[in-house]
Amino acid sequence: MEEKLTENESLTFARLALALANDYESVYYLNSENGHYVEYKASGADKTLTVLSQGEDFFRDTVINCKKLVYPADQEMFLATFNRDAVIEAVKNGGSFTLNYRLVINGAPCHYSLKTIRGTGPDDKYIIIGVRNVDAQVKREQAEKEESETYSHIAKALASRYEVIYYIDSRNYSYVEYSSSEQYAKLGVQKEGDNFFTAAKEDIKEFIDPEDCSRILAELECDKFIKNLGINGTLTLTYRQLLGGRSQYVSMLAVKPKNDPNHIVIGVVNIDADKRRETAFREALGNAIEVANHDSLTSVRNKHAYSAMAEEMNRKIMDGDVHDFAIAVFDINGLKEINDKLGHIAGDEFIKSACSMICKTFKHSPVFRVGGDEFAVILMGSDYKDRGVLMGQIESMVKEHRRTRLVTVAGGVSSFDSRTDRTVDDVFERADAAMYENKKMFKSSLF
Repeated sequence: MEEKLTENESLTFARLALALANDYESVYYLNSENGHYVEYKASGADKTLTVLSQGEDFFRDTVINCKKLVYPADQEMFLATFNRDAVIEAVKNGGSFTLNYRLVINGAPCHYSLKTIRGTGPDDKYIIIGVRNVDAQVKREQAEKEESETYSHIAKALASRYEVIYYIDSRNYSYVEYSSSEQYAKLGVQKEGDNFFTAAKEDIKEFIDPEDCSRILAELECDKFIKNLGINGTLTLTYRQLLGGRSQYVSMLAVKPKNDPNHIVIGVVNIDADKRRETAFREALGNAIEVANHDSLTSVRNKHAYSAMAEEMNRKIMDGDVHDFAIAVFDINGLKEINDKLGHIAGDEFIKSACSMICKTFKHSPVFRVGGDEFAVILMGSDYKDRGVLMGQIESMVKEHRRTRLVTVAGGVSSFDSRTDRTVDDVFERADAAMYENKKMFKSSLF
């Protein structure tokens, strides 16, 4: 019975040796008592064992081969670790010995791993050492580690930008909150919970600016949020949150990571300073544009503003989308004489008086000072419909002002004709020509 068991143990050990040979590049069969060894390799379709080498003192030959084959940076570690005493001690009582190192293959370091086991029964004095090429595996693991570390660095860099980050399980919407902001920490919101969207509804009512509450509540309705997120894989919301005792602009970015399909990541960044700078810039820019488009003397729009409006109307004419309009052109009578006799300060007052007369008449249309003594009005809406009456009022005022020696103007008006006019200039030129005819009449006292 004992002989049968011993025979089975030997058979088991032999099969184990063959299995190791199939998995390893080389397998050494070592007599631990005298050092004799044989190196095998499984080859052929049937994976039969082939003898590659053999020798009388495995560990002596190992020292020699180490200096020839092991990568120089690993030689000291290899010799200090892989010796007879260390191996024998490691495989006692069924234990094993494992070592990772590099060999020089084709002039380059290549990762290898060796593992030892000890025989049982009559084979207990023998040790099997399997050597395997693990270079591809090690390099793959190193690449994965480097990639993971890179992602970790990126994630940390991005996380430092955000006040708070929510990590949400998309299967049940449970979540964990990670806050890097003292302001958010002071809010006292729950750090983790069973349902992000349920918790968000309560937090919104308490911490979101009242003017933004209804909009954000609607956007964070669970089904709508998930649907919108699924369209592009990201979702951004900007709103005002009550932080530090005041309303501050924040931006929420939601992402569904490609490498983590079971989670949603939401980051909230404080953009209050940027938003307020942007608002201030727009206001300043608007004010600058407003100043640039107005005449400093009369405060009506200037020639630059007229050109911009004419350009916009030309686009509408081209698109066939223009409404009825007319242009009235006015020129101040006798401005040169006023400047020559009374000076430019008096001339400026003369210009302002003429501008006032025009503005009070055409109350619903933009007035432009397009030259030193010339004004243009683009008549729209009720002013367009009443253009004849309004020009009549100007005529009456001119007659009265001429009698009382106040400012007078010569004027002309022309309406847009979609059949013949291609640009605003076509209308302006007819109005300008009518104005000069009116000025001639004024000078000849036939007016």
